[in-house]
Order: sequence, then structure tokens, then C-alpha cells
Amino acid sequence: MMGLGNGRRSMKSPPLILAALVACIIVLGFNYWIASSRSVDLQSRILELEGRVRRAAAERGAVELKKNEFQGELEKQREQLDKIQSSHNFQLESVNKLYQDEKVWPASLPSYFYFE
Repeated sequence: MMGLGNGRRSMKSPPLILAALVACIIVLGFNYWIASSRSVDLQSRILELEGRVRRAAAERGAVELKKNEFQGELEKQREQLDKIQSSHNFQLESVNKLYQDEKVWPASLPSYFYFE
């Protein structure tokens, strides 16, 4: 009755296979630990960069508001400048017309109106 015992030991692995499995588990555990710590570092860096992006977006929004405000003021000042310039041109034309009228006026008078 050789069928029952079969001459083998019951469920014992050779020591070389057991050592290889333990070495693989150690290597895999070490790699997992390194990947996990890198992941944590990268996640903290991502959070830092997201904070920077939010701050930059807020600063950009503030700069855009100031830019729009200054552009509005610039437009108002340009309108005022145009009004002042048109008023100045009108006054200059009036003075030139008055000058031309005075220049023509004495020549059109008869000679008895001249005072000597």
C-alpha cells in the first residue's frame, strides 16, 4: 500500500523557493514604500502649485479690474482733452476771424475816417 504515503513529505516547500518568495515580498514592500512616499511628495507639490495658481488668478483678476478702471479714466480724460481742444480751436478761429475782420475793416473805410 504505497498509495497513501507516497514517500513525500506533507506540504513542505524547498527552502530555496521560500527564500525567493520572502526576497520578492521584501523587494515589493520596499518598492511600494518608495512609490508611496514619492506619491505623497508629489501630492503636496501639486497642492502647493494649485495654491500658486489660485493666487496668480486672483492677482490677475485684481490687475484686470485696475486696468479696466484706468482705461475708463483714460477714456474720460481723452474726452475732456477733445472738448478742450475743440474749444481752443473754436476760440482760435474766432480770434483769427476777428483779426481778419479788423485787418479788412480799416482798408474799407473812406479816407476821411483815418486819423493822422
